[in-house]
Amino acid sequence: MQTSTATLTALHSPYALSVFTDRLARYRRMPVDAHGFIVSIPDAGRVLVRQEGRSLTVNVVAPDERTLAASMAAVVSELEQGFGRSDFRRSISIRWQRRDLVPVALR
Repeated sequence: MQTSTATLTALHSPYALSVFTDRLARYRRMPVDAHGFIVSIPDAGRVLVRQEGRSLTVNVVAPDERTLAASMAAVVSELEQGFGRSDFRRSISIRWQRRDLVPVALR
């Protein structure tokens, strides 16, 4: 399994992250704990979203590199659709990191 984690940080307004979480409300979600939930995003599959202080982490898992890249692109597409392509990059910083361990909630 391949996994990657995105850290989303609001650049100006702390409410910018709520645009993303509000957009995800249109998909089926399952709470994991008080700070996180799993949501099924089309083309991304199951995604773990967690509130981490003043930022969000988004974990995607896929069986191979190609599918992982498609899942990551689907998450970015959700951000772009929520903000508009140009406003997204001015509102939120997104930093992807590869992980060796799949989060327990996504196993």
